[in-house]
Amino acid sequence: MKKHRRGFSQKCSTLHSDVKKGKMTSGSPREKGVCILCGGEKEGVPAQKDAAISFFRSFRKLLGMEEKHTIACNACLPLCLPKRAVFEKSLSRHRLYAMGFVFFLLAGSAAFGSFPLWLLLPAAIGAAIILLLPFGRYFPAFKTSDGK
Repeated sequence: MKKHRRGFSQKCSTLHSDVKKGKMTSGSPREKGVCILCGGEKEGVPAQKDAAISFFRSFRKLLGMEEKHTIACNACLPLCLPKRAVFEKSLSRHRLYAMGFVFFLLAGSAAFGSFPLWLLLPAAIGAAIILLLPFGRYFPAFKTSDGK
């Protein structure tokens, strides 16, 4: 198996063997839709509905585009799970960055003897921007039989 970005080859090979053995997809609900990686219309494991998926579906509906279900086919599912793990790790790291940004901005202001309340607005806006950064690499979770 060829090596993927960030050392996914070992994880993917074990996940791929689990899919072949039927551990991950046997109890999973199957839907027909568009695969998130290969783009083919196939049957596969559907993406879990969350706030980002709901937003994109409503945005597509607003633009008058047809609704398509996001799925991961059997061939692409082993590659999707590590990508979701990378997204979740990035999201938790950016939460820490946002808290640190707010803390240093407010603590720095207090250290110089003043604490204007108007400083809360730029701190909140900056934290919101930092929290939105990982969604540039958003990857949905998929309903698998093992609950992950």
